Amino acid sequence: MKKLCRVMRNIEQLGERYYRKYLDSWNKEKLQNNWWEALKFFFSHSFMRGRRDELSNEYYYFTIKVLEDYFFITDENLEESYERLKKQKKHFDKECILKFKKDKNKKNKNMYMYMKKIAEKNPIVKLLITPKEVEVKWDNKIYNKKIFLGNNEDVMMVLDVLKFISDEDKKNIYKYLTNTIANRGVKEAYEELIKMRGISDKIAAFIIRDIGLMLKIKMKNNEDYKLAFPVDTWVIKIAHKLGCRSRNTKEIKNYFIKKCKKDDIYVIDPLKFAAGLWFLGFHSLDILLENCLGEIEIGSITSANSE
Repeated sequence: MKKLCRVMRNIEQLGERYYRKYLDSWNKEKLQNNWWEALKFFFSHSFMRGRRDELSNEYYYFTIKVLEDYFFITDENLEESYERLKKQKKHFDKECILKFKKDKNKKNKNMYMYMKKIAEKNPIVKLLITPKEVEVKWDNKIYNKKIFLGNNEDVMMVLDVLKFISDEDKKNIYKYLTNTIANRGVKEAYEELIKMRGISDKIAAFIIRDIGLMLKIKMKNNEDYKLAFPVDTWVIKIAHKLGCRSRNTKEIKNYFIKKCKKDDIYVIDPLKFAAGLWFLGFHSLDILLENCLGEIEIGSITSANSE
């Protein structure tokens, strides 16, 4: 029991490292007052779904660059850029893509060709499926690569998000979500998010968790924390190592959130812990090299375990 408590405390500390590495660079005041910065924050999360994070990051940089160029977005002309975006609202409808997906006579291998047909009438779809060389930043590296969104789910997600922010009340998506959490609760924000194409439980929880970390939000109860606790393959693997044998997302959330409490008090911050779980999985090799291999003798561990 003491060993598990120590492990969980260390994972919570890794959540602090996650914050410094991935969230500290976002200016909270700018996020609240700049709709374009808020949209970049959102897309930096919404593309992180079911594939290599490096590829998702490339899709993020591609989308930001093509939208920036198409709507002539700069910090000096944000209002004019937003007005241009609103005028394109009729092109933010994903139904033309969904109609094709529902046609059982069509095969997925034809989807890209069909998307090209849609692009003839929809400049936003054309923008997103046309290869463009963009500058990408990843893991302290900068490189140029020709990229496009070849996955129709990504295209529909972008369309849905643009449609969402084209509503003047939701113009700043970060501000809208923070206000929703504060005034109507975590569940309301979560339900707004999962209405968007491509925003799963994992992505919605990921977005809410990071907003919670940035604003130091204390959730009201376990149910709120569950909606801010993303579970991916890294979290599942670590859960198995820490005594939770289930692969069920809800059961893993329950397991860890309960472990964060003692005598009905959160002694470990579930948001930091959730971030630390991912950080541990993704950066496990770096953590091992930094903290362990220079301090221990592998042979002694092997001998002790075999006795």
